[in-house]
Amino acid sequence: MKNKMNKKGSLEIVGLILLIIVISIFFIYNITYAFTSGNETITIKEKWVKYKNQDAKYLVSSTDDQVFQITDTWVRWRFDSSNLYAKLEVNNTYHIKTQGWRFPPLSDYKNILEADCNEK
Repeated sequence: MKNKMNKKGSLEIVGLILLIIVISIFFIYNITYAFTSGNETITIKEKWVKYKNQDAKYLVSSTDDQVFQITDTWVRWRFDSSNLYAKLEVNNTYHIKTQGWRFPPLSDYKNILEADCNEK
């Protein structure tokens, strides 16, 4: 009887440790994604909206076949993703400021925070 209780207690401890590890990875991923930034110059090849349930994700692709998302972000206090998406025009070149990186398993893309048109 005592042996069964020890096994059950050990499994609970292992489960708790695994849960803590998973939560830690989640927070580390989100924090590093939020504070990773870069600058690029891209030409917009295509724009589209990807729907999932009630949510929409604004996406653009560049002529060098990179895909970027345009989403609001609390960390950077940016809440005008719809306006930025509407401003971008296909075949125009933009100097963009990005946040994050491309991570296919989670369908994460670099997030465009700002875009300045370089040429028409």
